Amino acid sequence: MLSTQELRSSTRKELIAELKTSRKELLSVRMGVKTKHMKDVSLVSKQDQYIARIKTILREFDLEDMVKNANKLN
Repeated sequence: MLSTQELRSSTRKELIAELKTSRKELLSVRMGVKTKHMKDVSLVSKQDQYIARIKTILREFDLEDMVKNANKLN
């Protein structure tokens, strides 16, 4: 997992790729917990929070683009 600062310094494509791999990781963690192969159930919530963090930063990028486009129109 990358830190928040590392995520913010990443490009949109890198964030989307990280989001895809994080979702796959979440699936494997959930399966591991359900099948009792993993005992640390807190990894599920940590992975969920990490995915939410990535999605939030992507949304911030979208909002910045919207503001830039609105300023160009004025």
